[in-house]
Amino acid sequence: MMIDIYEKFEIVNTTQEIASDCNSITIINTGSATAVLNGLEITPGTQYVAPGNESEFNTTRYRLSFTGVGTEQVLVIRKIYK
Repeated sequence: MMIDIYEKFEIVNTTQEIASDCNSITIINTGSATAVLNGLEITPGTQYVAPGNESEFNTTRYRLSFTGVGTEQVLVIRKIYK
């Protein structure tokens, strides 16, 4: 049986809370400053991935901030069941 999903893409460039509310989430640092996600440093060009198995729903709240100089920007990709 096929399960309908869609991907939601969002650019974030301010310190804020990111609600996952999805099956899986990928956060890619597309800026030149270091992103900090719940204390985990994500250097420019690298990513954080929280994969999901079928029927799982991630409700984690991630606290995003930035450190150092440069462009503060991440791309958030969520996999969401319809």
